[in-house]
Amino acid sequence: MAHHNHKIVLFLCTGNYYRSRFAEVLFNSIAEKLSLPWRATSRGIGLERGTHNVGPMARLAIEALEAKNIRAIEATNRMPTKLTVEELQQATHIIALKQAEHRPLLDERYPGWAERVEFWDVNDDPQALPPIETEVLSLIARLVGGGGNPSEPAAPTAPPTEKSKNRKQPTAKVGRETAGRRGKGVTTVFDLSLDASAMHELATKLKQRCGTGGTVKDGRIEIQGDQRERIVAELEKLGYKVKRAGG
Repeated sequence: MAHHNHKIVLFLCTGNYYRSRFAEVLFNSIAEKLSLPWRATSRGIGLERGTHNVGPMARLAIEALEAKNIRAIEATNRMPTKLTVEELQQATHIIALKQAEHRPLLDERYPGWAERVEFWDVNDDPQALPPIETEVLSLIARLVGGGGNPSEPAAPTAPPTEKSKNRKQPTAKVGRETAGRRGKGVTTVFDLSLDASAMHELATKLKQRCGTGGTVKDGRIEIQGDQRERIVAELEKLGYKVKRAGG
């Protein structure tokens, strides 16, 4: 799996046939164009569950890549490959495509590794590819900005200066919405003075902290479930002044 002089992003799904393969090839195409020191590979955590998988890679994923003029014959022609502990050890950044599906498999088959994994919230269905593309673009933006790796310890911070002490804290509003969601409410974070890249990076941190899915939509962050207490605590830890909205 080694890529000389490159850091490794390892994408995980169940059968290494559809979601993780699409993410791998798409990431590598963009990373190569941008001359990033990153390359991706992908593996499956439960290949035996892919009983209906035929051939090396899902035709739907290949066609979606070809529609973007991405043709990676070697990557799309290899057969699905089972994850090994050595590959987990070699990876710089590990991403599993669906927390509810893949965390239990990781806990069962690769104990202790789930804590190093960034979990996305992409279902195994025909509509999976657009959200994967959104997540990959967000990941690329974070890596370009120097962040995005949950496995690396945070850099030490310098003691606060008088100027930094007096700097106004950024403000975030945290609310809760259930209307029109069939009882499945979300916690919202809004009124953030962040660009798109920073917004996606913050959303990823909050999803990891809450252990659930979420998205960025219409300039605000939505996290599944009632996560207000956790999100307020995390935002305050990150230096935000938090205002609660609604009840």
